[in-house]
Amino acid sequence: MLNFSFCQNFKLKRRFFLVGITVLMSFLALTQANAQDGLVAFNPERKPIHDVPFEKLTPIQAIEDSLAYLADSMYNSGMSEDRVAGSYAFIQTFKRMIKMKESFTYAFPKLKEKMSILTSPDNTFKIYTWEIIRSEIERRYYGAIQLSDMSFIPLVDVSDQIVRGAEDSTFQGTRWLGCLYYNILKKEIAGQPIYFLLGWNGNGLNSEKKIIEVFGFNSQGQSQFGAPLFNTIERGKRKRPMRFIFEYQKGSKVTLNYDKELQQIIMDHCESQIGDDAKRYTYIPDGTYDGLSWDGQSWLMQEDIIKAIDLKQGNAPVEKPIK
Repeated sequence: MLNFSFCQNFKLKRRFFLVGITVLMSFLALTQANAQDGLVAFNPERKPIHDVPFEKLTPIQAIEDSLAYLADSMYNSGMSEDRVAGSYAFIQTFKRMIKMKESFTYAFPKLKEKMSILTSPDNTFKIYTWEIIRSEIERRYYGAIQLSDMSFIPLVDVSDQIVRGAEDSTFQGTRWLGCLYYNILKKEIAGQPIYFLLGWNGNGLNSEKKIIEVFGFNSQGQSQFGAPLFNTIERGKRKRPMRFIFEYQKGSKVTLNYDKELQQIIMDHCESQIGDDAKRYTYIPDGTYDGLSWDGQSWLMQEDIIKAIDLKQGNAPVEKPIK
C-alpha cells in the first residue's frame, strides 16, 4: 500500500471530509470502487471533467479523468490542509488505478500534465512521482514504481529526515530520497541492468537539488536506491558517492540532463556567490559546464567541458553577422 501520514487532529479530519464531499460529490455524482477493476463509477449526467461522453470512455480513461481532477485539488487548493486532504483522495484512487492491467501500457496523456510519469528504456517498469506543497517552506514527495508484472513498489519520502549522509547511503522504497524524476537512463554492468533516475528536489529553505539516483535490484531481488557508480570531483578531490547530489541556490536556473549527441550528462558549473565553497545554498551557474561520461563502470566527472567564451568589447561570436 502507498503510505500516507494523515494528521489525527479534528480540524484536519473535518477539512478532509469537506474536501472529499466537494471533490467526490461535485464532480462524481456517485463514487464507488468496483470490486473487480477498481474503477470509480461516475454519473454520466455530469461531464465536467470528460472531453467525450462518459459512455465512450474506457475504464482506464475514466479513472485518469478522476485522477486529473483530484490532482488539481491537491495542487491548487488555497489551504494547505485542503491540499493534504486532496492528496489523500488522490492516493486512494491512484492505488486502484495502478492495479489495473492496462495501466502499465496506457500513456496517461492528461495525468502526465499533473505529475511525472516515466517508463524505463527497456519497458520493465514505470515510475510515478509528484509533490505536494504543504507550505511556503515545505514540500513532500510521493511516488510508486510499477513493474511489468503488475506489482508495484511504494515510495515513502524521508528526504526531510536526512540531514547528513544522503550521498553515502542506500535506500529502499520505504526510505526514499524523494524528488520529481524527469529522465531515466539505462546502463549494464556485467550483463546486469542498472538504471539512473534524474530528478529535482525543491524542499530546502534556501536551496534546491538536482539528483542522479541509482536504481536496481540487489541479490535478494529487492529494490535498492544507491550504489558507488560515480567518480566525481568536489573541492578538487575525487569522490565515489552512492548517488550524485547537486545543490544550488534556490530559484537558480540550473541544467542537469543527458545529452544524446555528446553521450554525457551535462550540468551547469556552479560557484559560490560569496566565495564560500561550504555553503551550497550560495551556488549559482558561472556560464561553464561540467559533464559525466560513462566509462563502463561508473560516471566519470570532467570539469569545464564546455567553456565560456570571453569576448572583448566589439568582437562578435561569429566572423560575419547572422542576417
